[in-house]
Amino acid sequence: MNTKTTYKYDISIGMPVYGVEKYIRKSICSVLDQTIDCNLEVLVIDDCGTDHSMDIIRECQASHPKGNIIRIIRQPQNMGCWAARNKILDEAKGKYIFLIDADDYLSPDALEKLYQAAEEHQAEAVYGSVISVDETGEPVVFSIGDMILPHKILIGENQLANYANHSVRPTLYNFIWNVLLRADFIKEKHLRFKKTRFADDIIFETDMQPLITRAVLLSDETYYYVLRPGSLSNYQQREIIELDEIKQYIWVYSYLKEQVKRLKDKTYFETRCTKVMKFMFHVICGAIKNKNKIHPALTNQIIRDAMKHPVGISDLLKFKRYKKINIGFWMIGALPPMLSIWIIKAIGKWKHLI
Repeated sequence: MNTKTTYKYDISIGMPVYGVEKYIRKSICSVLDQTIDCNLEVLVIDDCGTDHSMDIIRECQASHPKGNIIRIIRQPQNMGCWAARNKILDEAKGKYIFLIDADDYLSPDALEKLYQAAEEHQAEAVYGSVISVDETGEPVVFSIGDMILPHKILIGENQLANYANHSVRPTLYNFIWNVLLRADFIKEKHLRFKKTRFADDIIFETDMQPLITRAVLLSDETYYYVLRPGSLSNYQQREIIELDEIKQYIWVYSYLKEQVKRLKDKTYFETRCTKVMKFMFHVICGAIKNKNKIHPALTNQIIRDAMKHPVGISDLLKFKRYKKINIGFWMIGALPPMLSIWIIKAIGKWKHLI
């Protein structure tokens, strides 16, 4: 890496903003009130929402003692989170980049702890622990958001990826927020967010993870993930789910299936294959469970095709780990759609065992 690069700031905090009027004040103040004593910039990307989110940002910019570190960049039109995050990567002038969603918030010492670990170990990425909370700040059980990490220093090629994939059980979340990233690492690896309606962070992290050679995991709870009613990740409280939304999730995990093909030489390849297929299976189970809410209708063909395995049966027969479950997934993706649906429904009743 180019250690001679001169940076204007120590950390660039990036925040895409769209339709978060109810949450934005707590989120931006949690950034401005950080205990860290270093040069910060806060890049707020105005994604052309129609509520008062940006008015609140400007009010904080004018009234908060540290409001002058906020820099607002307005998109030419509403472009989505993926484009806002790429704008942050383009505009950031900090040695490190930290992304936060505008409806979440940080612990007061989050950046101090992440930055100290990054500097001490010259890390490319430092991951903090995450707590899921409701709108009142009360902790809630939510498996996608919660991740209390062990304290670990992972130095060397594939060390982070090996840790993240040593088991099919979750060991490292697939999100990009709450990770302090070294800016020159991102540029050197040409990492960008893919154009997608949502889950661009999952794709980015999946592309990034195999490239990291210096990482630190912190057990400190540095990020509060707010699970709000009606959010994309909360199907149970919604009356209508768009078919395009389900198709988008299928596209995201289909991308991960394609990505796993490039990891054939990695020791964690078989585990990663299994995890990717588990991700897709759980998406499909959720879609089937809420099928009556999906408009237009979700067809059996779409469901079966989503379950096609990225690895051929001849290679699956050579697997040393998770052979049976992968052959089972392969069969679901190869059978006639109606039979595939029947099997998915039957297995879905006990999907917690998978």
